[in-house]
Amino acid sequence: MEQGGAKPAAPEIGAAKADAAGHGVAPRGATWPARRRLATALAAFVIALALLTPGMRTPFGKDAETQSAQWVVDIVKHGNWLLPLDYYGYVERKPPMFYWLGSLWPWLRGGAITQTDARLPSLVAGAAVAALILDWAAADFGAACGWLSFVFLIGGYGFAARANVALTDMLMTLFLIGAWRAMRRALAGAAGRSGPLIAGVLLGLGVLTKGPVVIVLAGLAAFIYIVLERENPFTFARRGWPWAMLAIALTIGAAWYVPAFIAGRSQDWGGVFFDENFGHFMPVRMGGTGEAARPVYYIVARLLGAMMPLSLLVAPLLLAGAIGGFEKSRRHAIRYQAALALAVVVLFSIASAKRDDYILPAIPPLAILYAALFAGALRPDTGAARIRDAIAWAIAIVMPAGVIVALLAAHAGVHFARFDARFQSSDASYVAGFLASAKTLRLPFIAFTAATLAGGAFAIRALWRRDAIGAGVGIGVISLAGSLLFAGVIKPIVAVTRCLRPFVHRVEARADGAPLYVAVNDEELAWYYGRAIPKLPRAFARAGPPSDQQIFLIARPTEMTLLAPDVRHALVAVMSSRAASGNRPALYELRPLAPPPVPSAPAGGVSGLKPGAPSVK
Repeated sequence: MEQGGAKPAAPEIGAAKADAAGHGVAPRGATWPARRRLATALAAFVIALALLTPGMRTPFGKDAETQSAQWVVDIVKHGNWLLPLDYYGYVERKPPMFYWLGSLWPWLRGGAITQTDARLPSLVAGAAVAALILDWAAADFGAACGWLSFVFLIGGYGFAARANVALTDMLMTLFLIGAWRAMRRALAGAAGRSGPLIAGVLLGLGVLTKGPVVIVLAGLAAFIYIVLERENPFTFARRGWPWAMLAIALTIGAAWYVPAFIAGRSQDWGGVFFDENFGHFMPVRMGGTGEAARPVYYIVARLLGAMMPLSLLVAPLLLAGAIGGFEKSRRHAIRYQAALALAVVVLFSIASAKRDDYILPAIPPLAILYAALFAGALRPDTGAARIRDAIAWAIAIVMPAGVIVALLAAHAGVHFARFDARFQSSDASYVAGFLASAKTLRLPFIAFTAATLAGGAFAIRALWRRDAIGAGVGIGVISLAGSLLFAGVIKPIVAVTRCLRPFVHRVEARADGAPLYVAVNDEELAWYYGRAIPKLPRAFARAGPPSDQQIFLIARPTEMTLLAPDVRHALVAVMSSRAASGNRPALYELRPLAPPPVPSAPAGGVSGLKPGAPSVK
């Protein structure tokens, strides 16, 4: 298959100049001009901001987000920059870089802190990652590949959906990707101190964002790359720059960790640090927390799902790597990106705790790898190129056809009951939101449909003309349309249906100043309530409240076992949340327990007298 599009620029690694280790390093000026690169990166950053902004005002969907927002509130209102506390007094478990950045704008402008404020660091970091990936791919494979990588990255729902959440993962990904790029010339054996210095600073900032796992990921990726290049890892270990880079990163991290350990002794912050950095990684039998323990294949499965339909391109990617199907001048760059993606998959697959957010650092390098398949990295005479074309044909035909079928089914009133039963509740909500959007035919869904059909037609035309880059653009448009629809439209719709804000407002009106409790500390309820809702005292959970008090309780079905049976029977249901969740909370009035029955008096005596006591006349 002939490679269409612009002529690729000289790659950063694999160009004319080679070092003693046998790696090619592009000489200065070999890549596209610096001014053009800067202008293109700035344009990409602005475009990414515009594409990723929809959904920023979506109601919080996780307790972790509401707790992050509460730590931002504590920094702004109470000045606890070292160890912020949430509404319940829990100390933040991660380093505070994300919360520091999230506090800057609210601190400068004043006023109430909104969900958008708490999510702003993720949005800016996501746009910066997209711009960085565009520039990197353009330097290695040409400008066309740079923009294609940009589209593939934002076209991955797993990336776009995490650019507007109040969690630390996107900011950590920015620092890790930046450090990985800065390390590149040093790993290739090129002289210079600026790369390791920049990498050390960025890794240190990553440690202040997510902890030492950032250093572990970078070190594992470097090890994998050296092995893929068939070099001796001990040769690099004897060099000075890795240790200098490590020392810089640890010094920056220690600037916060040491004071945090000292200040957090009274709150057992050291135990929290151990659980967050080692307890989640180790299995229970080795002292781990056992939290979020999942099968070893979980990370791979979630990573594939996060980039569908682009994830289908993993087949030609793996085949080309196995049979030597990449162009010789591109292999170093391909291996470098693959090393980071493999490091993320390997580290978190062997860890006991596996969360969806852990896949995020693997998505940017995969976006470059998938784009490179269409931008000159593949040899056109290999089986990998033919498989790539077959997958592109399938995406270009199946995706538009699926949208048409969904439109027809939604307007025909078809209900996929058996199909819905196979999904988890959250996934079923997304499917329902998609079908509802198809039925109402509002502007976002019309734009999505038009983009999908246009992308499919463009890809088919390019494939027919044997234009690889054109085919990549077509399926990139399809992926981008789907990603933005779900991240900016479907996800907010589902979040609104699951939001507890209306329920909390109704609870406030009904309680009207009476004592209000929760069965378990609930960060989401507390955020919408504006302060902590205290946990029900243990005495009340066992024996009910005093007889002279009216008490209200918010509890979920799974929390009822925390109450004594008699207390559960004494509950009076007041109102239930309308949130679309199987474990939605409800408001109860907790009434005093009925006094025990008075035993009847024995014959010839008065009730309550001990046996043998004289009767009262």
